[in-house]
Amino acid sequence: MTAIKNWYQQRFNRWLDRRIPASREFVLQQRNVFIFPSRFGFTYLLLCMGLFVLGSNYQNNLMVLLCYFLLALFLIHLVGCYLNFSGLQIQLGRITPVFSGEQVPMPLWLDAGKRHGKLFLRYIDQTEQICVDMDNLTNPVQVNFATDKRGIISPPRVTISSFYPLGLFRCWTHLAMDCQFVVYPTPIPCSMRLYANDKEDQQYSGNNPQPGQNDFDRLRPYQSGESLNHIAWKQVAQGRGTFTKLFSSESTEEQWLKLASLPSAELETRLGQLSYMVIELTRQGQTFGLQLGEVCIQPNSGSAHQQACLTALARY
Repeated sequence: MTAIKNWYQQRFNRWLDRRIPASREFVLQQRNVFIFPSRFGFTYLLLCMGLFVLGSNYQNNLMVLLCYFLLALFLIHLVGCYLNFSGLQIQLGRITPVFSGEQVPMPLWLDAGKRHGKLFLRYIDQTEQICVDMDNLTNPVQVNFATDKRGIISPPRVTISSFYPLGLFRCWTHLAMDCQFVVYPTPIPCSMRLYANDKEDQQYSGNNPQPGQNDFDRLRPYQSGESLNHIAWKQVAQGRGTFTKLFSSESTEEQWLKLASLPSAELETRLGQLSYMVIELTRQGQTFGLQLGEVCIQPNSGSAHQQACLTALARY
């Protein structure tokens, strides 16, 4: 039974990939919208069938007429449900990287226009869903995805459905977002271990400054992402431009974080420790490099450097 279910799921996913390709923007139309009677709709049809049988059996024309009226209302609702759902515009927003174990908020910007009713959003393989009122829409709509491991993760399809206006039909779509989640290793507190100038691995406490760190060396033009702690604010105030202060230790000695230098432990533990070191050194405004086997990130500082190091740890 499991094998049959997996085979069916694979064929269904391939069919969805052809019919609704991945994208960052969608406009709902006939090709990517599905519609079918809901449970309430099938109960409604059963009621109509009962009215028709009773009306025919007892030759009650009013009861038969009521059955025809309800069936006409059912068909009108089919068109109304589709027209209210089609034309909805969905656009993917910017995704913020998270750490393993946290939930990734996937922002979706919805343009409902003059549409009414409620939308239900969930991932295709999950049952938990969120409800959005199109009459009081607040953008963006956050659809959270739970993570339990680091890496580069592609999210499953997002199912958007509506039962407006009477709940007789369910109108829905399965949208594949053209994006990937970057999930960093969970930081694990530990003592700092830095590698300097091809020497032995040495212990370094982030609470104490390195020798020579306060010895001013020179100025250089500011680069985006560098620590604000090292900006020469005096020059900024004088209108001379934005410069970064370099210290003697930063210009003469390179500090490295190395995966191979950490004590023997599970890979995920060591990556979590490196994640913690990267965050702490960036918070302190330190300049450092990262070496992960064949992957080598040259020494730098700032939020952009931190993001590059954490992404390398997620991909390793």
